[in-house]
Amino acid sequence: MVLHSSAQNRQVLFQMLQCKIPIICFNAKDFLRTLLQVYGNEISWKQVADSVVLDPRIAAWLINPSDTVPSFESLIQKYFEKPFSKGAENTDTGTLRNASYQNLGVNLEKLYNVMMDLACDLKAQSLWNLFCTLELPLIKILAVMETHKIYVNKQELKKTSEILGLRLKELEQEAHQVAGEQFLLTSSYQLREVLFDKLKLHTLCEKLHRTEIQQLVSTSEAVLNKLQDLHPLPKIILEYRQVHKMKSTYVDGLRTCMRKGFISSTWNQTGTVTGRLSAKHPNIQGISKHPVRITKKQYIKGKEEDIVTISPRTLFVSKKGCTFLAADFSHIELRILADLSSEPELLKLFQEPEITDIFSTLASQWKGIPSEEVKHADREQAKRIVYSVVYGAGKERLADCLGITPLQASQFIESFMQKYKKVHEFTKKTIEQCRNKGYVVSIMGRKRPLANINAQDYKLRTQAERQAVNFVVQGSAADLCKMAMVKIFTSVVVSSTLTARLIAQIHDELLFEVEDSQIQEFSGSLESDSHHWEIMGVYDRIAGDVKQPSGMLFSTRTPHWPVLIPH
Repeated sequence: MVLHSSAQNRQVLFQMLQCKIPIICFNAKDFLRTLLQVYGNEISWKQVADSVVLDPRIAAWLINPSDTVPSFESLIQKYFEKPFSKGAENTDTGTLRNASYQNLGVNLEKLYNVMMDLACDLKAQSLWNLFCTLELPLIKILAVMETHKIYVNKQELKKTSEILGLRLKELEQEAHQVAGEQFLLTSSYQLREVLFDKLKLHTLCEKLHRTEIQQLVSTSEAVLNKLQDLHPLPKIILEYRQVHKMKSTYVDGLRTCMRKGFISSTWNQTGTVTGRLSAKHPNIQGISKHPVRITKKQYIKGKEEDIVTISPRTLFVSKKGCTFLAADFSHIELRILADLSSEPELLKLFQEPEITDIFSTLASQWKGIPSEEVKHADREQAKRIVYSVVYGAGKERLADCLGITPLQASQFIESFMQKYKKVHEFTKKTIEQCRNKGYVVSIMGRKRPLANINAQDYKLRTQAERQAVNFVVQGSAADLCKMAMVKIFTSVVVSSTLTARLIAQIHDELLFEVEDSQIQEFSGSLESDSHHWEIMGVYDRIAGDVKQPSGMLFSTRTPHWPVLIPH
């Protein structure tokens, strides 16, 4: 059918939203978002939630998560020998129009056939349930999220940028003064010349980490941390980098993405191999929740320096009559590791309600020292080792994080695995299964093939082994977070009163904008439902009592956003 008027277009599009027969659409999220943007005054975002869409792009990515399927052309060319049709050569207008309609029909038929083939592949690989219950509903959620405006305090943003810019100039002057010469602080080459050729700081401490290709002494954060007690310059460089990143990425980066005082991120469902979502323009997931303390010098005689605390998340402002509410999973990856490994000592952490600091208790268990004697360094070591297992970091990366040698890091990991033998067994079993099958699977059946798991090259093989363990834990965490998004979104859609909008997913944290009058109802529904959600079924034995903060798998809070909501 050919449409000749905007009224016909609108009528057909609205019918597509209401019809319960699945609509096959490549890149369905962009289609639904555009529909909301164009006809937002006539249709509600809740109506989009009722649509049924099948997206072959998502299906192809589930089958091969390393392939982002960038275009319809690339998808078609994988399934058909002939290249994608670009249109007729004839320049006659009428012929061109007929040819384009003909090509449209051919390509629509190809789209249908590809989707049917992919559906068969999904079923054959036990991915159909994941596709239907998780990834397809997520298309609509992300489309709705992209139409929501997150407002930014423009005056505060400008003021913050100026404060950070001034501090960068001060740090640059300080660095030149203590170095005895001018150099570009952002240049690793020039910094290396000053630190090691001129000041020779590498001769004053034990072996420092070197760059992988040229084997030059690194200027990484870990190396600068080791050097900062030997000379003032490394400490200045560390602060400069922190302030520079804050300004360029989190503050000025926001300004470039703003439109009339608001931002709206673009969400990518197929951007990672683990199933995690990613965002851009801006990358709201990367906006730090950790505030930075800036020393603001005073140039008036006798006036003391002022300490300014800058937190990029406070630059966002909720709409009038609304409040930001954040809900996050508590230690989700550690919980998943505990459950999948069935490690009794880790499970105990989530079964005892009196435990308030998970990583301090973990350090106490691991090192065999009383809880009151656990130091910050002990806690940090325990935390880093857990995440080196979860994220697949090797001993070199752990050594950098903790400021120790790779040998010490290796000994730390070994002693940790000795203490938590079931975790060690879990990692070995996961790697072995991957060697046999060629892929690993998350709790929801998400798969990641790892071609190098049986490689002869030691470096490639060990990297694949770390990726295998990382995927099972992180991929499962991604599954759970997506399930929460689907569950909450659905509950709001079917509610006759709730209007809460999901505006961002920051891995294990969901950010909502909620009407002030609905805060108690909405946050109450999150806390009460979290204990009964079907998605928590496999974690019954570690979920604990929902009333205890340490035992809550899902909790509501807003510690890093402008308005604080009490439990």
